[in-house]
Amino acid sequence: MQAKEAKGAMRSLTALAKAAPELDAVVRTDDLIRLLEEQIHLQKVALLEQGQILRFHHGGVTEVALALPQAQEDYLQRLILKARGFAEARLLAAVEALGLIGPKVTVCDIGAHIGNHTVFFGKVLGARRVLAFEPLPMAHATLLRNIELNGLGTATAYNCMVGAASGRGRVDRFNPRNTGGTTFVSAKEGPVPMIALDDLLEAEEMEGLGFLKIDTGTMQLPVLVGAKKLLKALKPAVWMTLRPEDKATAEAEKILTGLGYRAQRIGPSDQVFIAR
Repeated sequence: MQAKEAKGAMRSLTALAKAAPELDAVVRTDDLIRLLEEQIHLQKVALLEQGQILRFHHGGVTEVALALPQAQEDYLQRLILKARGFAEARLLAAVEALGLIGPKVTVCDIGAHIGNHTVFFGKVLGARRVLAFEPLPMAHATLLRNIELNGLGTATAYNCMVGAASGRGRVDRFNPRNTGGTTFVSAKEGPVPMIALDDLLEAEEMEGLGFLKIDTGTMQLPVLVGAKKLLKALKPAVWMTLRPEDKATAEAEKILTGLGYRAQRIGPSDQVFIAR
């Protein structure tokens, strides 16, 4: 039996050796394609307007400008440049179709990053006000720039975390090639300020609050915990990415259903919870 298996193994190795030139050719072709794609991307970066600004017409109607200072390597900014339009365009279109955001609605964009969604909510959907929260300083600076570029005078960008309680936090993980995936954790002596949404319930800026977008990685559940009073009182719709494998998903769904929300799925992992 061992001799038979050995002969079988040798035949497999021989076949693989004969195929090696073809396999090498496939590998070389893949490498060439990746190299060409990277060269095309770098050319697109070089052609950006001074300040690395991309301008496009969303839906052929709304003129949008987005500063992309890390477009050469940052994942999200590369996506925007490749599409010459908003990232997550299908999800944004699904949110638009729900008809939840308009001139009378204030939106909280929690985990706003460079403002892809903030600009969409404010300029395309015409939200009454957009309150954007972004704790990463480099992303917050670009967020401010994109608010300015699009004339969103009713948008405000806060350089802070949102969590279960007001306090402090810190960066947990940072990847310069995907700054939008930066994660934060609460930390008593951390350098990053953190606010709980419940502490803003009576703030004038929250008037007309009708929509929350929560995209904060590992902080999704703490954001909800710190917003129970606000959710109960104002009943804004809540857009969250909730992956089945995430341990916090079941708890987040429990909180929202317990407050009288029902889920509307808009993507494989994205749901908009709407108060009944």
